[in-house]
Amino acid sequence: MTLWWCRNESPRSSLNPDRLRSRFSVMISTDQETLIRAIEDARRILREYVAVEQRDPTRTVERLLAILDKNDVVHALDRMNRRRVIRLVD
Repeated sequence: MTLWWCRNESPRSSLNPDRLRSRFSVMISTDQETLIRAIEDARRILREYVAVEQRDPTRTVERLLAILDKNDVVHALDRMNRRRVIRLVD
C-alpha cells in the first residue's frame, strides 16, 4: 500500500495510526462499494437474460465480462483478498 502525504506534512505525521486506520477504512468502503455495484450489475444482466425469450448467451457473457473484468473491480477484489489475513498479533 502506498502512503501519500501533503507537502506541508512530514512523513512521520502521516504514519499516525489513527490517520492510517481512517485512510484504510475509506479504501475498504470504496472497494466494497465497487464490488457491490459490479455484483448488482451482473445480477441485472442475468435477470434480463432470463426474462427474454430470444436469449443470446454469447452477448450475455460479453456483458458480464465487461462488468466483472473491469480494472477497478479486479483491483478492488485483489485488495480485499490481500486484507483477509489472519492476524496472530494486534
